[in-house]
Amino acid sequence: MQSPQRVADLLQIQIDWIKRSGEPEWYAFLSGEMCELILNDFPNEPLYTLKWRDESVDLDDAPACWVIPR
Repeated sequence: MQSPQRVADLLQIQIDWIKRSGEPEWYAFLSGEMCELILNDFPNEPLYTLKWRDESVDLDDAPACWVIPR
């Protein structure tokens, strides 16, 4: 896949997330821009929210190609 253009594109590429110390969230840099993965109040909300640029998408399962440290 070429360089991601939309937040949905991030679901198809490998991302090695970095855990924020003491926070239920992670971050990564893609094409020089920071994206964020936030752990929500599951099951009342989707498990994760992915934010990049001015877009976001809610997920109940992380893509298998992502590496999320616990």
